[in-house]
Order: sequence, then C-alpha cells, then structure tokens
Amino acid sequence: MALSRTQMARMDALLEQALELAREGREQWLESLSPDDRDLEPALRRALLGDAYHIETLPKLTEPAVLKAGDLIGPYRLMKPLGSGGMAQVWLAQRADGAFQREVALKLPMLSSLRQDLESRFERETQILARLEHPNIARLYDAGVTAEGLPYLAMEFVAGEPLAAWCDRHHQGIRERLRLVLQVLEAVQYAHGRLVIHRDLKPSNILVTEAGQVRLLDFGVAKLLAGDGEDEQRTQLTEVYGRALTPDYASPEQLRGDSVDNASDIYSLGVVLYELLAGSRPYRLKAEGSIARMELNPAAAQVERRPSEQLAAGAGAVRGVTQKQLARRLSGDLDAIVMKALAADPAERYASAAGLAADLQRYLADQPVQARPDRITYRFGKFVLRHRAGTAAAVAAAALATAALQYAATPSPRSELPAAALPAAAPDRSIAVLPFVDMSEKKDQEYFSDGLSEELIDHLSHSSDLRVIARTSSFQFKGKNEDVRMIASKLGVAHLLEGSVRKSGKELRITAQLIKAADGSHLWSQTYDRNLDDIFKVQDEIAAMVAQELKVALAASQRASNPPVNTEAYGWVLQGNFYHATYSREGMARAVEAYRQAIKIDPNYALAWARLGSAYYNQAANGWMPSSDGIAKARQALQRALRIDPKLVWAHYTLAGMHMSVDWDWRAAKSEIDSIREAEPDNRRQLAMAAADLASIFGRLDEAIDTYRKLVDSNPLDADTMSILALMLFNANRLQESAALSRRALQLSPNLASGSSQLGVTLLYLGENDAALRAIKSESDDIFRNCALSIAYWAAGRRAEADEVLHELERKRSDIAAYNIAQVHAYRGDVDAAFQWLDRAYRQRDSAMSEIASDRLLESLRQDSRFQAMLARMKLTGAPSRLV
Repeated sequence: MALSRTQMARMDALLEQALELAREGREQWLESLSPDDRDLEPALRRALLGDAYHIETLPKLTEPAVLKAGDLIGPYRLMKPLGSGGMAQVWLAQRADGAFQREVALKLPMLSSLRQDLESRFERETQILARLEHPNIARLYDAGVTAEGLPYLAMEFVAGEPLAAWCDRHHQGIRERLRLVLQVLEAVQYAHGRLVIHRDLKPSNILVTEAGQVRLLDFGVAKLLAGDGEDEQRTQLTEVYGRALTPDYASPEQLRGDSVDNASDIYSLGVVLYELLAGSRPYRLKAEGSIARMELNPAAAQVERRPSEQLAAGAGAVRGVTQKQLARRLSGDLDAIVMKALAADPAERYASAAGLAADLQRYLADQPVQARPDRITYRFGKFVLRHRAGTAAAVAAAALATAALQYAATPSPRSELPAAALPAAAPDRSIAVLPFVDMSEKKDQEYFSDGLSEELIDHLSHSSDLRVIARTSSFQFKGKNEDVRMIASKLGVAHLLEGSVRKSGKELRITAQLIKAADGSHLWSQTYDRNLDDIFKVQDEIAAMVAQELKVALAASQRASNPPVNTEAYGWVLQGNFYHATYSREGMARAVEAYRQAIKIDPNYALAWARLGSAYYNQAANGWMPSSDGIAKARQALQRALRIDPKLVWAHYTLAGMHMSVDWDWRAAKSEIDSIREAEPDNRRQLAMAAADLASIFGRLDEAIDTYRKLVDSNPLDADTMSILALMLFNANRLQESAALSRRALQLSPNLASGSSQLGVTLLYLGENDAALRAIKSESDDIFRNCALSIAYWAAGRRAEADEVLHELERKRSDIAAYNIAQVHAYRGDVDAAFQWLDRAYRQRDSAMSEIASDRLLESLRQDSRFQAMLARMKLTGAPSRLV
C-alpha cells in the first residue's frame, strides 16, 4: 500500500521510539501498537526486523548508508567513492562475479533504505536511462536492488572532468567552448525527442573526456513528459525533501514549483553557457533555510541579476581570453543568444535545444543570429547605440541588456582615469542627488524612492546657476556604502543630497539632508510627515530649501500650470519609470503595463502617455517587439500626450529622437527641439542632447562637441555619453582627446558597444598600429569589429587579410552593414565601391546614414560630386540655424 504524508510522518515518530530499543525488544513493541497505528505495522516490521524488501511500504530510516571500499552491492564490489549529492552517492565499482571487467559508476541512495517516494525516484531513473542511447549520454548498464533493500544503478564510468575545468586546463577560448556546448545540446535534443527532460543540468553533470568528447550524466531527477502518472506521489516527495533540482541552475518556473517542459532545460543550459563564458553565474540566489523551506516559502528566495561586466571581472577561473575580452564578448550576438536562453518567460526562450544550437552555429560562422532583432530593428538599434544620449533611451541607460536589474558597475576611481579626462575642481554651486533609500516596512517602495530622487534631480536641473549630476551617474552609488567625500570626488561636486522614504498606504515620511562634501557636515536636514497627496509639495519644498542653501535660483515648476495629477496614477508612472530604467526586455514590458495602468486610472494623464510612447520606442529599437508595430504605437501615444499637454517636454524629446533615427526628417526634429526650448527654456539636458545630435548630423561638430562636453561634465560616469563625444572628437580630428575619452569610457563600461573599435581606429590615425589592433580585436560587436579590423589590416599593409575580412562582411552582413562596408572602401580609396555601398545603405534605410556629413572615414569621398548628391538625398545640404 502507498502511505499518505500523514502516515509517513506518524511512522517517523514511531521509528524514533523503536530505534532506541534493542532488536529483541522491538517485536514486543510492535505487538503493543495502538489500534490507530495497526495499519503501519507491516511497514514498521520490515524496517525494524529486516523483512523482505517491499517497494510499496518501505519506510525511511534515519541512519546513512555507511559504505566502504570492498563492500558488495549486488554483484558489484565497491572500489572508491566518486562523489555524493543530496540523495545519492556514486562509487567506482566492478563486477565481483567476473561477468564483465569494465569499471562502472555505481549510484546508490544516501540512506540505508528508502521510503516508497525515494525508491520510486530511482525506479524512474532506470526507466528513463534505459530509453537513452547516445554518444554524449552516459549509458545505463544494469540496475537492481540488494537483499537488504538498497537500490543501485550501474552506469558508464566516464573518466573526465567537469566542462569548465576541462576548458580551463586545455586553455580553451570562446569558440572552442561553444563547440563543446554544441555536443551538450545534441544530447539534450536527443533526450527531448524521446519525451525526457533532464531537470538538473549543471556543470557537474557535464563531463568531458581527455579526447574532448562530452558525456551528459544523471537523469535521476528527470521525468517523462507523458505517462508517468505520479503527481500525488511527487507532491508528497517534494513537501518532505524539497525539489529535485539545483537552485542556481533551475528555471524560474521550476523554482516556483510550476510544471516544466523542454524550456526549463533550455534555461538551465543558458546558465551553464553563461558561466562557461564568464566564469560566474548570471544570477545570485539567496534562500533562507533548505530548498524544502524555499518550497514552502517562495518569498524566502530572491533572484538578483548582476551585470556581465561584474561577473567577468571576477571570473578568475576562465582562461583562453583575458577578462576584459570576456566581458566585451558577452555582448552583441553572443549576449543576445545567452539572454534569449535565459528569458524569464519560457515562451521567449529558444523553442528547442536544436534552435539554441543552430544560433550558436550561426555565431561561429559569423552569420546573423535569430536571437538578434529583425534586420530593420538591427539598423535602427545601431543608431540607438551610437546616439543613445540623443534618444529617449538615454534617460534609461543601464548595464547589460539583457539582463541587469539593479546593480550598476562600480565606477573607476578618479585617480585611475586619464588626466586629460578628469573633471575640473568641483564648483561650489554643484550637487548630486543620491538615490533615496526605501525605509518602508516591506521594502517594496523602491520605485517610489527612486522616483522622488529623479524628480528632485529634474527640479534642481532647472537652475541655470547650479551644476546638477545626471541620474545615470548619481545612481551608480545605489546600495553602496561609500564615504560621501569619495562619492563627491568621483562625481566632481561640492554637495550631496541624500535621504530616505518610508511609505505606508497614503502616509509618507520623507527625510532629506544636504551635505557639504568637503567635511561631510550637514548644511540642512528636514523630515516631512505628509499624506501622499502632498508629494508634489514636498518635492518643491526640498528643492527650494536646497536652492536657498546654495544661493541659486530655480525656475518655476511646469507642474504648477498643469491640472492636478492623480497620485495613484502618479505611483504607477513611478513604477513604470523604475522598470523602464532597467533597459531590459522584461523591464520594458513591465513599464508598458505600469503606464497603461496609470492611463486606466487617469486617461488624461499626459506624462503617462508620453512615457508609454517612450517605452514602445525602446521596445522597437531593441527588437523586443516588431519595429513597425512599436513605432506606430509610440507615435500614437506621443500624439495623444501632446493633445492633452502641447508643452510636454518628454513627448517632444522622444519624437525628436524618432524623427532623427527612424524618419530622417530633420525639419520635424528641429521643430520638436524648438518646442522643448519654448516650453522649458531652462531644460538644459534634454534640449542639449537632442540639439547636439542634430548639429552633429549636419556636420556642425564644434556646436555638438561644446554641448557634449557639458553633458559629460554633468554625467561623469556615463560611458555612453563619453563614447558619443569621443566619436565627435575623432570626426573633428581631435584625436588625442578622442582616444583619452574612449579609454575612460571603456574603463567605466568594458562592454561598451563599438567602444573598442572606435578607440582602435582613433589609434590608427595616431600611428599606434599595434595598440589599435589589440583594441579592435577585443570589440564585442562583430560588425564594428570586422570593419575596423579590415581597416587596421589595410593600414598595416596586410592586404590579403584585409580583403578576407571585408569580403566575409560583404557576403554575410550586406543586409545590415552596408554603411560600415562603405566606410571600409572609402578608407581604402575604393571610391566607386564606397558609393555603391552608400547607395545600398540609403535604400536599406540604414540609420548609420545619419553620420554621413561628419564621418571622417568618408574623407576620400567628399570632393566627388556624388557625395554632394547623397547629402541632398539625405536632405542634409541646408543646415538649420544654430541648434544648441
């Protein structure tokens, strides 16, 4: 008979009593059982008196199975232990009866005998492994149960090392590691094709032989996708022992206790792949108590994403490439592949292990991967990468796309930055608003405390007398316990504003302190006990007090002239902003839902519509929704916002970015910039970003550079803004300044897309060919890397290698890299070919065409009449009046 959970618990209690008795006293004890416990007598008798093994009633004994070399387990003699896990131990063994001489890995339970549920787990493994016969899966040779009731599995003994250890010892690089992963994927696809999922894929279950062949081990916690009929029993098993999984590699649905399918294995493979490449896992799992405790209390587990640059920086075990190269290579196509496998939603992962394998093979062949956005989106995304600060994406700048929720990369100390790039001594009228701390009881108001901090940054930025650090830089210190003087030194400010928020329902307590960085003294401190409806008044009061202390003037808030905002809808907008700032697929989707919720509460909330439009814009730019759909939805939302509030800066700012990146409608972009200037003439940051990008597009580099210098000064830890300025300096032939700024940006963000190739090309123009080549080879994006590499080989006289890289680009990337290919031909002096590729880029609406007027790599084309004709086609011949 099968025992219920209540019966098993009662049996445990009875066994604790009986095991204290001598063997001769146990029979009498069994005879004295109460009538209520009589149904347990057969199982108790077998456990206590050694009756014949019976799978249905075998109880749990608490003593571990103590084994030693030389013991006989069925026909096998134990030789030496190989390892152990939560429920099983593995021994090297050999047949004692001489039936065959090969060594086997003998798998045995940790306990001396088992209850039905654990025994069933071994029985399932036998059934599953018997179905699998694949060169990359360890074979099952034999299975049985000893006379004492101890089940065993005799499996192929694999003389190998765990995957990562083998790669490290053999100094395997990225491509070699990926080829080994392809073997793993073949095995997993084979198993999935036979309705078997593994459910515990992890490095220790993937061994590599000395010959480099992968063997996948341990299907002991797998289940059949159909026909296993053990739901009730599995539920009892899980409640008592916890889930049969390794939490650090388990999928979100597996951790939640949901049903799992092939997609769960894909997720685990994503974790394995990430760790193999970066040397550390992409998630940090915190759990209170055991896995069983986590099963019963899901809130005890918190999964936190860490940026890949932090992981790679600590990946000391990975060999074959440098840590800086690793960090950079975990972006671009390879990053897209890994992050697709790691998608929180199973529907967004690869549909099969074969699909993941196919994308890895495309990556190895330098072909476009399916994990990347569609072609239109990819070209659009290149504009976002190059002009990130000039689009709505800039305000939501974050760490690794794919992937990071709240941990920003640790900024480099100022002493490590190039001297030419260090900010000047902090002016007295300068301030950074640090993220306010969520002090709410449930710690669930982080979005609100972040929102308050951003609102204060915005308020203070409206003073023409005050230098205010942008959110991207000040939020680098979120959650860090650094000395205020060190923070101020890194940000180049004389003052810091910090505080905390405690929110319960509609009750608020906000504390704010203004600190003088030189000595850490408090210039002003105030606590506000208010109702949520007073939040805007509190923001105004704090900003006014700071302005008073620093003796600066603040412009009147635009909010004063607008209709009152529903505070519940405002809360949803703050939540949307919080998720928007993660700049991840999941975060942007959650932002969209939050903005929609705000609009549902208040359909006339203009800012909610504008923020929704911005989120749609970013989803389209990054391929997180079809580009045409995203752009259309963004336009509709932004137009709705402007019908409600024609002066809303955020809507004009986002539209300006869309006109530049999507429409190539410079007049429309200029009109949006003028609307920003008219609505908020003191809005320095958004107005400057949009205007400077448009000035650069028209080749007016001095205007753009002057503005971007101020933007870098107000955002000293934002690598994206620095990279844009470095490109402008390169195009303006200010090469030493450009190289210094590129190095500083790469110190802050080693993953920076196009950052290494840009530095490399600049070094080429400075005559530092060897250093240029080293920088270019570490570029993460394959298009930027190969274009720059072809240029570098050509400059070094390595013409055959230059041709090979260029021809490979032309064969495989002509659909999305026509402009980049034109740059290479122009550098080489192949003028006719360069114009052919520029024409192709124009017809493909490659967003990089917006760089044509200022691009120094096209210098050899400028005297040709076809160049002026192309400028006319792009409507770049009649530059508007001063934009900045």
